[in-house]
Amino acid sequence: MAANNVNLKLLQTFLLAAEYGSFRKAAEESNRSPSAVSMQIRDLEEQVGISLFVRTPQRANLTPEGKMLYEQVSRAMSDVQTALLRLSEVTANRRGHVKIACAPTLASTRLGTILATFKLRYPRSVVDVRETPPSGALTLLQEQEVELYIGPEIPGLAEFNFEPILEDRLVACLPADFDEGGAALTLAEVAQFPLIVLDRQTAIRTLVDRIAGEAQIRLNIQYEVQNAYTAIALAAAGLGVAVVPNIAIPMLPSAEFRVVPISDASAGRAVGILTARGYVQHSYSEQLMALIRTELGKG
Repeated sequence: MAANNVNLKLLQTFLLAAEYGSFRKAAEESNRSPSAVSMQIRDLEEQVGISLFVRTPQRANLTPEGKMLYEQVSRAMSDVQTALLRLSEVTANRRGHVKIACAPTLASTRLGTILATFKLRYPRSVVDVRETPPSGALTLLQEQEVELYIGPEIPGLAEFNFEPILEDRLVACLPADFDEGGAALTLAEVAQFPLIVLDRQTAIRTLVDRIAGEAQIRLNIQYEVQNAYTAIALAAAGLGVAVVPNIAIPMLPSAEFRVVPISDASAGRAVGILTARGYVQHSYSEQLMALIRTELGKG
């Protein structure tokens, strides 16, 4: 058998014999017979092709080659033990620690209730939250900086799993000056008003631009903002019609204006949980995912 295929148990027996300088004491320490230890040392010597001990009736002393092997193997075993100890510490910490990313609109509207319920159920848990658009979430998931992402679906991603939970439709926030009383509006009809839209880094803006491009609609954009709350607040001030996802509606300020669905067939997106393919969730993250399914599933 080649030396690079040496059984780890043989090396462990070798370390005991070298440390105690005795096959008998190594046998006592490992709960084996002296003959079994002697046989394992002989097997190891045959595999490496050289004598490792000078045997006497009282002691088993290392040969120069045995000393060299002992130094290398003991150092390697120490490194392995250190790595395993660190891994145990990381695993123990990870059991109660969950790192997630979330789309900003969801973080502002739904995440608070989810995390409050989770904390009541698991008081010792700690959840780290990163607010980011979908493009930023992919890097965080790939580098395992977060365990899951709550947000819209990103089509065509082979390295990730997406679990849809709800359909989130586009709506228009209509101040009184722009409200003509319709129960629903197409994007083409909404585009006639001065528009308040999210910027191009957001998934919602990508959706709006795609619908407009497919239907050759020219958008009358007056304001571009980074988050849905700002868009809604500007609409409340009468500055235009805000196009936002329906899931942002809990952000509505006290001002009076009407929320009207945008009726285009493609004016919706799936929202759910995105994870890296093959990543193994621990118990706390699995419980949090179950809660997310329940809470988001309420619509």
